[in-house]
Amino acid sequence: MAQSNYQMLIEMKNTIIAYLEGEKKINEDALKAYENTSSLTENDSEIRRMREREAIKLRQSISDLSRHIEVIKRMYPNEN
Repeated sequence: MAQSNYQMLIEMKNTIIAYLEGEKKINEDALKAYENTSSLTENDSEIRRMREREAIKLRQSISDLSRHIEVIKRMYPNEN
């Protein structure tokens, strides 16, 4: 019984990690779009500042997600 409960916790952990990694990938792809500004001409300084703010938010979100993923991975490290 204890093994079954433990296995359930491992499966929940893996599901949560998969979700967070998916969200992280979405943010990383969005950040790439913000960083690849060579194709866009940003003559307006307000647009440039807005893009920089959004890029900062995305970097922070990626950092937070990475930290959360690592903490959750350490919750139940033994998957035997």
